[in-house]
Amino acid sequence: MKLKGKILSGLLVTVLLVTSLTGCKSSSKDTKKEPEDVKATTENLEQQIKEGGETNLTPSKPAKVTFWHSVSGDKEIILKEIVDDYNAGPGAEKGIEVDAIYQGSYEDFSTKLAAALQAKDIDNIPDIVQLSSKGIFDVKDSEFMYPVQSLIDMDPNGIDTSTFNAASAAYCTYDNKLLGIPFSTSSIMMYYNKDHFKEAGLDAENPPKTIAELADAVDKLTVRKGDKIERYGLGTQLRFFVLGTWIPSLGSEYAMFNNDNGRSATPTEITMTKDGSLEKVLTEWKAVLDTKGVEYTDSKPNEAFLSGYYSIMFASTSSLTSVIQKAVDTGTMDLGVAEIVRVDDKGSAATGIGGSALYMFNRGNQDSILGTWDFFKYLATPEASAKWYAGTGYYPMNTAAFDMPEVVERVKNYPQYEIIDTIIEHSAGFTDYTEPWIPAFSDTDTLIQDEIIKFSDGSQDLETTIKNCDAGSTQKLEDYLSANQ
Repeated sequence: MKLKGKILSGLLVTVLLVTSLTGCKSSSKDTKKEPEDVKATTENLEQQIKEGGETNLTPSKPAKVTFWHSVSGDKEIILKEIVDDYNAGPGAEKGIEVDAIYQGSYEDFSTKLAAALQAKDIDNIPDIVQLSSKGIFDVKDSEFMYPVQSLIDMDPNGIDTSTFNAASAAYCTYDNKLLGIPFSTSSIMMYYNKDHFKEAGLDAENPPKTIAELADAVDKLTVRKGDKIERYGLGTQLRFFVLGTWIPSLGSEYAMFNNDNGRSATPTEITMTKDGSLEKVLTEWKAVLDTKGVEYTDSKPNEAFLSGYYSIMFASTSSLTSVIQKAVDTGTMDLGVAEIVRVDDKGSAATGIGGSALYMFNRGNQDSILGTWDFFKYLATPEASAKWYAGTGYYPMNTAAFDMPEVVERVKNYPQYEIIDTIIEHSAGFTDYTEPWIPAFSDTDTLIQDEIIKFSDGSQDLETTIKNCDAGSTQKLEDYLSANQ
């Protein structure tokens, strides 16, 4: 496939950093240093380049790279294989060892990370961290954050960013600089049970494409026995991951929050409650609610969908591999996949980006920085990207992975994977469809979900729902801005 990559450029950032520490852990007060007390590690790298024109950006002595992540289950097995392959190959050749450590959910270790950064506890700060929109806001401006753009500028032949999916790269771009690498980005998509479609007299090869068409399908797919629902036509909960596609699809002038959804500066205003876009989405969504065939409180519908309790679910592309294994390989259902429905037939065909990305921190150890950079270059190869994509369903960082033999073979055996190619192609050029980077991400997302649930169960009207979403989100923004002026 041919995709337009987006080469992201930016000024080389000099970040004040901390000195490299040895000996006892940071529980000892003697090991804590202020970043202002030492020379910036980046200055040393920049000086080498100025003097020699080029430099070998690999460690001068053995380096251990600590990698915190939230990948669990079958995906963690794939991640471990990739890390082991690196450690046994390029890493062993260059004296680099990556230690991948599971730290729990995004929220769990985001809290731990933020505390370590605030305390300047550099012995307990990782070199690499996997962060979603929930965690990146609190650390993106940290003095310890090392923008990947800096190393791309210093080593232009290291990673070719034109091989990135441009929308995924935009997800981890801040202030026009690539802050991280788009290793584990994903989109929302539609999974559906073709067997149920056939039973309901629907065309299993032509799933709904708009919310209005979805409402008609949900009504026909829902199985009722008196007042009891035995099978829901749809299981999903409206949250930022969905709204991140639907709101901007209404037009380029619409966004969830201002300041480019937090990619150019901290948002100061929720815009979707003021510009009519959230009202438009919920007005269309009411047709689905009116069928009484949607379970609108389930934010994790995979299990119920696989059991046959839902005929359709909205879920991440990163669920594709596991759903195929549990549905197709076991013969549970004839699995259909499609892009998430559009708000209406006037909306764009692009799909928003969510998931997470990998970011690096500078703990004052140049060899760890260079070890991290070498590992990032490995992850950006077609081979590593293909292994990650085929094993998880996350977008491949290097789009050349689509042409790798194992991916070609997998798509041949499981044509459901073609949906990823379709989503990327239809999203080309739409780099503003992203989950927002805002303070109190989880609290605000939950607030809006809860208000939409009240609208869905009929306990409050549309006007009140919009008003409450606006007031609650605005208060959270104002609280943060007043505390950080």
